[in-house]
Amino acid sequence: NNIDISIVIVNYNVRDFLNNCLYSIYKSQTELNYEIIVVDNNSTDNSVTFLKDKFPQVKFIELKDNLGFSKANNIGFKEANGKYVLILNPDTIINPDTLQVMYNYMEKHPEVALSGCKVLNADGSFQYACRRGFPTPWASFTKLFGLQALFPKSRLFAQYNQTFRPTDETYYIDALIGAFMFARLDVIKEINGFDEDFFMYGEDIDICYRIHEAGHKVAYVHSS
Repeated sequence: NNIDISIVIVNYNVRDFLNNCLYSIYKSQTELNYEIIVVDNNSTDNSVTFLKDKFPQVKFIELKDNLGFSKANNIGFKEANGKYVLILNPDTIINPDTLQVMYNYMEKHPEVALSGCKVLNADGSFQYACRRGFPTPWASFTKLFGLQALFPKSRLFAQYNQTFRPTDETYYIDALIGAFMFARLDVIKEINGFDEDFFMYGEDIDICYRIHEAGHKVAYVHSS
């Protein structure tokens, strides 16, 4: 049973969001074989009991403690059997075409180990963190001191949120947001997944950095 995509979702007390997220995945228009692995960080909102009945085909891993984002994802990766792994936040809703578009892109671009789609906020506005520059000292300085906000179209001043780049083109990028990362599972395993020194926040930029260091590309894909 060849699985094309393993979808790993870490959940912590967002039962209703996760319900909507799972529902959106099952509405995907694709012939691909995918599996869904939900790693639950010891939620207290009855998430797993509630969702197990509704989504019997999902594999739920119930942790006894809240181990954070990195460790929980790494536990999910160990259970994953896909060629690709989609690291997905529970508070996201994917479009019916997303799995297929991302899979097709990765199949055509073997140099890319990690890609992200266009991520929108709840109000439909563009989520700038879905394609970022590395927080180098200069990029951090310009963001913290407001130069990026003053000069959003400047390649010099807007390196962190990359606001000088079009949102409707596909290109290589430094870093993606952890809410949606479509990766080659063998590369993720090769670099040992997320760095478990990060409990939450920052680990998404770190994994992008290590993928670059290992000689692969990271890409922003605008078409879904």
